[in-house]
Amino acid sequence: MSKYRNQLFAKQVKFSPGHQKIADFIERHPDEALFMTEQELADRVGTSIATVSRFWRSAGYENGKDFRLRLRQAIDTTPAHKLEATISRLDPSSLPLKLLEQTSLHLRESAERTDPEELKHAAALMAGARRIYVYAPGPSVALGELLFYRLSRFGMSVRMMAASGHELLESLAHVQREDVVLLFNFTRLLPETEVILDCVKRIGCSAVMVTDREEFRYGAQVDAAFYVSRGDLGEFHSMVTPLLLIEQMILSIGLLNKEKVLAKLEYLGELRARYADKLPRGKA
Repeated sequence: MSKYRNQLFAKQVKFSPGHQKIADFIERHPDEALFMTEQELADRVGTSIATVSRFWRSAGYENGKDFRLRLRQAIDTTPAHKLEATISRLDPSSLPLKLLEQTSLHLRESAERTDPEELKHAAALMAGARRIYVYAPGPSVALGELLFYRLSRFGMSVRMMAASGHELLESLAHVQREDVVLLFNFTRLLPETEVILDCVKRIGCSAVMVTDREEFRYGAQVDAAFYVSRGDLGEFHSMVTPLLLIEQMILSIGLLNKEKVLAKLEYLGELRARYADKLPRGKA
């Protein structure tokens, strides 16, 4: 966080010892500070809520909300900056091993926080749904497309939702109580995600969330939420762990609907054999 010091605390030289403690904590834990209340911040650094309230003015901000807006802007770096932050610690000779080590850490951390019963519950919800709606913005679109492809093969009804803007409402207008909405929520809470969660609550349908932020996992009103480790804020984010989770979901759903799934795949095989001369595999 030190690279943001001048952006966030231009008046740091005037800080009192108490305010300096708050600034130091924010610099070391920006992702936590972004979502903490003043009371939580005061308890964490061992000071009073009054000291925290006065800190914002001392740092040059109107209030805590004004500061958090600036902090979010500092954290939300561009893709180029994220990639630069990651590759600056690598060299071509060490890349394969280093990437493998990082991926292993992400997988281990994600596995430790994945409850098998919750995964089974999410699979059961999706397996029994009338239709599954998938919200997969940004790089998560590949995960959504994989889910769509695999579950459609199983004979399930899956719909991809618009990634942004008012077109999202075109899908939400058709969501029913018997449906399940699967959301990928990475890095930050999008306005579209807030709209989806509000609609899910009003409709009364089930929702499943995949996120790389613990506070989103426990704060959202969803039926199942899964944390996947993807890397620190401001760095290049891996998609290996969410991919593994999605494959686990697909296989879990397949096991729950085993007979139906096998029947669909067998019929697909029959169609391939029947029309192999007209529609050979690998041809456009």
